[in-house]
Amino acid sequence: MILKNYNKKHIIFLTGFATFFFGFGAGAILNLYLLAINSPLVLQLRSSLMFVSSILGDGVILPVVNMFIVSSLIKNKEFISKLKIFLSLLFGLLITLYFHITQAVQGLVNWSMPKPWEWNLLGVWHALYMLVVTSLISLFYIILAFNIVKFKRFTKEAVLVTLGIVLFVILLRLDYIGVRLI
Repeated sequence: MILKNYNKKHIIFLTGFATFFFGFGAGAILNLYLLAINSPLVLQLRSSLMFVSSILGDGVILPVVNMFIVSSLIKNKEFISKLKIFLSLLFGLLITLYFHITQAVQGLVNWSMPKPWEWNLLGVWHALYMLVVTSLISLFYIILAFNIVKFKRFTKEAVLVTLGIVLFVILLRLDYIGVRLI
């Protein structure tokens, strides 16, 4: 098992770093490069550095939230099963599809979907990142629900994770204040 070879703190730190890099860092570097070469992709469309939900949400909030999630999942690893992993992947897929379909239906073009229903490589990157993050969050809440039902236990991580997600959703909503999200 992975925990035998690595310190739990390293796994938690790597989770935060990976979330930061794949959710914000790589896109920010690409964003800056495309600005430097005057690419129409960032000059004519909104890019990651134009979204507060990207900068603060993907760059700060979600890495911290995912660190709390992984810490909690490590503590509760005996309750993780193949069924719960499958359900979390299913929920993650449904959430990802909902947001990307809503984006296309509403015509919310940006540098990852320059035309409605036409995602580029950035859009695929974002969809895969979002699938992983929403699946991890889903697994956390599935395990939390199990703990609440079985042990009547609600952890401080649950409060911190929920507050982080609510803050992220508020930032996302502020980025799209004039848009009706179905």
